Amino acid sequence: GRVIMSMLSLNGIVQNVFRTDETMDRKTGEIIPAADRVQIMAENITKNGEKRIELVTLKVEAGEPFRKLLGRSVRVPVGAFVSGSAVQFYALKGQTAPLGDA
Repeated sequence: GRVIMSMLSLNGIVQNVFRTDETMDRKTGEIIPAADRVQIMAENITKNGEKRIELVTLKVEAGEPFRKLLGRSVRVPVGAFVSGSAVQFYALKGQTAPLGDA
């Protein structure tokens, strides 16, 4: 994927935190390390001004700070890239804790 933008914020409510096991890419043989992931119910506004809600799964450096905010609104600095016809988001490195909304 090609990085198209950075320093975006993903805003939403933390729904779930889970850990994926280490796996191997079948095509390359590359080992993909275990990782924490957080699922955020994000609210986006479409071009015509209507609200669209989608569940976004982000790989994060540490899941524990998000686990403490289950059910709460957060703002997570993210980057984005195009994969096929969809935009995929990822949490920026060095962001150890999400920003809770006041």
